Amino acid sequence: VTPRSRRGRLLSVRAARLVMLCALALGGNALLCAAPASAADLGGIPADTLQLLAIQQTQLTAVADGATYDVFGTSVALSGDTALVGAPFGDGATTNQGAAYVFVRTGATWSPQAKLTANDGAGGDKFGYSVALSGDTALVGAYQDDVGSNTYQGSAYVFVRSGPTWTQQAKLTAADGAAYVYFGQSVALSGETAVVGAPYDDVDANTDQGSAYVFVRSGPTWTQQAKLTAADGAAEDYFGYAVSLAGETALVGAPYDDVGANANQGSAYVFVRSGTSWSPQTQLTVADRDYSGYAVSLAGDTALVGTCVFVRSGTTWTQQAQLTATDGAAGDGFGQSVALSGDTALVGAPYDDVEDNPDQGSASVFVRSG
Repeated sequence: VTPRSRRGRLLSVRAARLVMLCALALGGNALLCAAPASAADLGGIPADTLQLLAIQQTQLTAVADGATYDVFGTSVALSGDTALVGAPFGDGATTNQGAAYVFVRTGATWSPQAKLTANDGAGGDKFGYSVALSGDTALVGAYQDDVGSNTYQGSAYVFVRSGPTWTQQAKLTAADGAAYVYFGQSVALSGETAVVGAPYDDVDANTDQGSAYVFVRSGPTWTQQAKLTAADGAAEDYFGYAVSLAGETALVGAPYDDVGANANQGSAYVFVRSGTSWSPQTQLTVADRDYSGYAVSLAGDTALVGTCVFVRSGTTWTQQAQLTATDGAAGDGFGQSVALSGDTALVGAPYDDVEDNPDQGSASVFVRSG
């Protein structure tokens, strides 16, 4: 791994001597990255910055039953020493039913713990297209699940762990669900609260305006608490394409939102909960970016919307930084996926050309000081 530093503020991690798989999930002291590097591979970086580097520890694969075109790794989540990896095109009893795999870490070793599948899974559900993890609870989206007579209404499944055993606890669906809303294309989980995006939901007369649903757990029972929509929503905003959750705050991306005269500029909406009520707090926009709500992440009072960092003071959100790759080029897709934990941000560039490999892809790690 060859890190590059700019005055110790920015570290951009790239594949060099080792093959590096970096999945965009952050939790505790781990990125979902993995095979130790030698001292030489660290490129002479000073000891006081080594703690900031993402060093590949292992590579996770579906060893037992992985197959061609499973697309294992489409979605990832990390919580403590547990990782969750989606394989939405995996074939169960039927084609493209999908699955999600749980791995646990002991010391430096990661081991498979469980394979999660829906108890009513069917062909084409794409279970595992989105995943979220919080402690001993996993949330898995199946955005093409047919619910009743509604084709591709979508759903999300909750699993809980007791010891090493995972059990399906609930299946979440929208109370007003309809065909082709793709509920479950995005999911977020924090404690006893889940947020599920339905970016193709028609709101009033607005086709594909999009929405996001909040569910809360009491004991083993999950109940829909709110449906979040943009007050200024319009057709084809795709609100709910990306969602994130931190405590009493939810962040929902609308990547095709028109801002002023700027078509598809995109934005992200912040909602806060008081008691059982959710209220809009602000709309975050980035002046010089398109589709900026395509990927979002939230950690405490910091939001990452694409490549833009916002911070909250009281009820006011202010843009703090714009993240850019030191070697960025047109078409890299920098910011297409993002994750945030504390003062560390991870930004994916899936179409980055690495040395002679077109579209090999990379992920850059940024750290905040002040």
